[in-house]
Amino acid sequence: MKPITLILVVLCCPVFALCQDITGLWKGTMTNDLTKQPLEYEIVISKEKGKYSAFSHTWFVIDDKKYYGIKKINVRVAKDGKIVLQDAALIENNYPVTPLKNVYQLNVLDLVNSGAESMLNGIFVTNSSKDYKGLTGSISVRKVNLLSQSYLMQYLNKNGDNSLTVVK
Repeated sequence: MKPITLILVVLCCPVFALCQDITGLWKGTMTNDLTKQPLEYEIVISKEKGKYSAFSHTWFVIDDKKYYGIKKINVRVAKDGKIVLQDAALIENNYPVTPLKNVYQLNVLDLVNSGAESMLNGIFVTNSSKDYKGLTGSISVRKVNLLSQSYLMQYLNKNGDNSLTVVK
């Protein structure tokens, strides 16, 4: 490869990442570094008029009972091509205790395309508070086409959220 070609490829990689389509339904797991417990995780990302919007759905089990949380998420694509997702609001949950206020999750993900499959892989962190030590972990979600098999999509459709163009 000629040096000029190599330079162009390196300089354009972040631009290619910005052009990738991250909209749609992503399903997989997030794994807590401390407990090593994988949790089911879904994200749905939409883009309208150049602005992203998203929701997430996380499940976990305590004493054989399944709990969930649905969150509104802010989305941005960083200059280096990283996909940055940050909690905006907890919309609904069935947690066994009242969740602490002002504790947010931040995901920093890479878009990986291998053939016909797209994945978002990366890390998550939560902030610490006076009563809560922050958590870290990893996320691996795969883009899926079966919107009807998503608990998150069923929730959004049932509750009349029409802000997602991926649904339309």
